[in-house]
Amino acid sequence: MRKTAIALSAFALAVTLGACGDKGNGGEAKGADSNGGGTVVAANVVDLAKSIGDKTADKSSAHMKLTADAAGQKITGEGDIKFGAQDAAMSMDMTTSEGNMSMVLLDAALYIKLPTELEPGKPWIKIDSSSNSELAKALGSMTEQMSKNADPRATLKEFEKSGDITDTKEEEIDGKKTTHYTITVDVQKMADGQTDETMKTAMNEAIKAGLKDFMVDVWLDEEQLPVRIALDMPTPNPATGASTTVKTQIDYSNWGEPVDVTAPPAEEIAKLPA
Repeated sequence: MRKTAIALSAFALAVTLGACGDKGNGGEAKGADSNGGGTVVAANVVDLAKSIGDKTADKSSAHMKLTADAAGQKITGEGDIKFGAQDAAMSMDMTTSEGNMSMVLLDAALYIKLPTELEPGKPWIKIDSSSNSELAKALGSMTEQMSKNADPRATLKEFEKSGDITDTKEEEIDGKKTTHYTITVDVQKMADGQTDETMKTAMNEAIKAGLKDFMVDVWLDEEQLPVRIALDMPTPNPATGASTTVKTQIDYSNWGEPVDVTAPPAEEIAKLPA
């Protein structure tokens, strides 16, 4: 169960940091591309968040592919996500080192299909504000964070006060021209600005271990839509409470196409263990 919790935490982080789009805050994007062409390049993280938000305001859904590694727990997955402050939704099928899993985020509740059934014929569990089992506690505030941060504005805003764009270059991904931004995040600044105590503790543990900064890489296509996000970020290990590094990459496609997310049947949802 501990390994499962770590894997779920990694996926939650991926969703949290991968939901780019909608309208951000801050000034307008500035500058020109590094090759002197017509591509507008953001001057800072605030500008980058706003640039993405302006371009994706009317494309509130996407298909995504995920690869993640948290404390040796490897995850690959594929699914759809719908962004929004009030109606965020997501469905994802994953392969983990413990077996196949699925997750559905809908109406502020998180449904998880575990590799092993807790009850015969009931492969799903549900975690929401009423959950108080040990498993729910181990997962901490993941549901709330996923629900809140699936709002696209929250993604790069996480790094607005702690991150700086330190490199910009033109690259191709699968034959598509992209602008690749590298953001260097100051871990101490991020810890100082954390309101989530669990995440704040993880940041401080990483600082004690000697981590000063980490990189977030963002690739945007010519429409300023996210193509890929990759990062190695310290995050809480729900099994131990200590900090662990989660390596995550998310690739996006099919921006703006309809997304249909439904909850699993009630008869397939097991009761969480006490």
